[in-house]
Amino acid sequence: MNIIITSHNTTDYLLVESTGEVKTEADMKEHCRLLFDEVLKYNCSKVLINEPGTTFPTDMFIYYNVVTHYIDNFPPEIRTLKIAVVIAEEFKELGYFWETVCVNKGLQYFAFTAFRDAHDWLVK
Repeated sequence: MNIIITSHNTTDYLLVESTGEVKTEADMKEHCRLLFDEVLKYNCSKVLINEPGTTFPTDMFIYYNVVTHYIDNFPPEIRTLKIAVVIAEEFKELGYFWETVCVNKGLQYFAFTAFRDAHDWLVK
């Protein structure tokens, strides 16, 4: 995994930006941990993760396992977070699958391919 993550608090939400390459399921889990660490720093309930410059694995089964990993290994407060994730168009189908699994597990995590759409959904 080769990832750069930056974050800063805005008036309405925490903006986390990620750029790089996530290759495996282990990378995905580590990437999620790094993102969650940013959420903990700011103690916020709304998060916009902007990562259209990040590449992801293409195996859908990984995304199911990663969401299960959230539920099993992160504090229960993750269920109270409202998260919008902006991904590249090429990962749209994977993003929607991940979103469906998240919603089915009681999480408010949604995927977008446009920053404005993610922002507007998050601040409503």
